[in-house]
Amino acid sequence: MSDIIKTQRSLAIKAKHNPTHKFDHLYRLICQEEWIHKALSLVLSNQGAKTAGIDGVTKKMLDAPEAYMAFIREVQQELREKRFRPAPVQRIYIPKANGKRRPLGIPTLKDRVVQMLLKMVLEPIWESDFLNCSNGFRPGRKTMDCIATLDSYINNRNKFYWVVEGDIKGAFDNVHHEILLKCLAERIADRRLLKLITCFLKAGLMENKLFQHNDLGVPQGGLCKALHKPPYAKWKAMQSKCKKSLKLLRFCPIYFA
Repeated sequence: MSDIIKTQRSLAIKAKHNPTHKFDHLYRLICQEEWIHKALSLVLSNQGAKTAGIDGVTKKMLDAPEAYMAFIREVQQELREKRFRPAPVQRIYIPKANGKRRPLGIPTLKDRVVQMLLKMVLEPIWESDFLNCSNGFRPGRKTMDCIATLDSYINNRNKFYWVVEGDIKGAFDNVHHEILLKCLAERIADRRLLKLITCFLKAGLMENKLFQHNDLGVPQGGLCKALHKPPYAKWKAMQSKCKKSLKLLRFCPIYFA
């Protein structure tokens, strides 16, 4: 078992057994070469690694071992010296089934690696807080898990006969930065990590070679998934009051009741 997995399991156990614990000294983890190496490996294994951000760097440019290690050392040095600053994401559009276009934000390869580092350190903590009915952006879960659960509910024994599907319009575009950071601060005491996340939220975007500020929302397309902590408390209360007549399933930003 690698040291990374051991650390992640330790974080998960601590989060599970102490729901009010605030984690500190997390920033030093993402500065370790082993963590950066793992994060880069995960990013490069993604099909999207072939797509460049605004700096033009792609997976192919790191094929040489010397370039690969130089990239890791560069990320490590910038993080250690607190010089790392995320670049604006490249705004592109992809077609949707309804004829409209979905905006995506493509981060640089370096930013994707740092985002992966944040995911590696935050995911074990928040996995302990998520409700079992939530399936979106969670390891080992997918949309079919929601459908399989629905299938188990809709039968004569359980007597659930209606499915209400809802989709939060513009969910990613309307994420409030301050609220998200406040939710993160409920579990994270490491100010350096919170500052790094703030930098990503405020990085802005480039569209048609023009820079745009973003005081609201998070770009779709990056590796940092929205930590939708606020709705959980409300939905947990809803389940406790209506658990005999209502079951909730969720795949962000879509939900079924």
